[in-house]
Amino acid sequence: MVMGPRILLVRFSAIGDCVMAAWTATSIKERHPDAFLVWAVEGRCAPVIDRHRLVSQRVEFPRDRWRLKKWSPATWREQVLKHTRLRRIGFDFGIDLQGHSKTAICLRVAAPKRRMAAAATDSFAAKLNPVLGDRPAGMHQVEWFQRVLQTMGDFSLPKSPVMPEVPSEPNPKLVSISVSAGQEFKAYPLERWQDIARQVVAAGYEVTLLGGRTDTGFEMPGVTNEVGKLRLKDTLSVVARSVVHLAADTGTGHMAAALGTPVVSIFGPTDPAIFRPYATNAVVLRNGESTTSVSTEEVLSAFHGATRAVAV
Repeated sequence: MVMGPRILLVRFSAIGDCVMAAWTATSIKERHPDAFLVWAVEGRCAPVIDRHRLVSQRVEFPRDRWRLKKWSPATWREQVLKHTRLRRIGFDFGIDLQGHSKTAICLRVAAPKRRMAAAATDSFAAKLNPVLGDRPAGMHQVEWFQRVLQTMGDFSLPKSPVMPEVPSEPNPKLVSISVSAGQEFKAYPLERWQDIARQVVAAGYEVTLLGGRTDTGFEMPGVTNEVGKLRLKDTLSVVARSVVHLAADTGTGHMAAALGTPVVSIFGPTDPAIFRPYATNAVVLRNGESTTSVSTEEVLSAFHGATRAVAV
């Protein structure tokens, strides 16, 4: 029997944003340990959401599959069923931390007694749910999500989010590097990652490369190329075991911050005040609008600084 409030959190994607939303979900569970907390999420991002200690139910929306068969009656029926089942739960409140039409529809059709959205990226989404307003300039995404949640009650920002439990025995010689970036303009040149990996190995560390199926890795002595080979949960485990994680502005940087792994993150056009990995042991490097303005020497200097901090 459910004793606590029924709460719906909607954040379909992307991986890094779902990790940042885990702070919000953790805040809910700390305030209401007995809450029936449901998270609506796209299937590809679901593995970063803990199903045992954080959410009561993880409702996965297979939007990648739906897009391939968007005119199929079977797809329409499945979408209606997904939304109808949410509506039947009878939520006390719900929040949309994405604000796209697809997530706005999800929150509206679920029909919680109270609802609030963090944003509305189009006019249709703005009509479906109340929107808190404009995020204050320079406010981090995690803190803005928390402010949205606070419209529903007295919630405090946790020290760290609950993340899925993965094998995480620390390896003081393991450095993970993500060669990935969700968008090309956020990527750091592959040849620079090669130079950095070569020097990290020369300093006595092992390097594991991470990335998605569309990314390109490289072969080098002392480097394990896992690009395109790991499930998301296994990627979490590699990041958790690393002494330092190196990445551009991408989801693995947020994973590292959430898991407590020191991270060096290279930013270009995206504002790090809003989207940096949310941790005190995260170092952000940015020299203007292009990631190429950050030199390998700067990355290596930040890396060595992070390893020294870990050793203290």
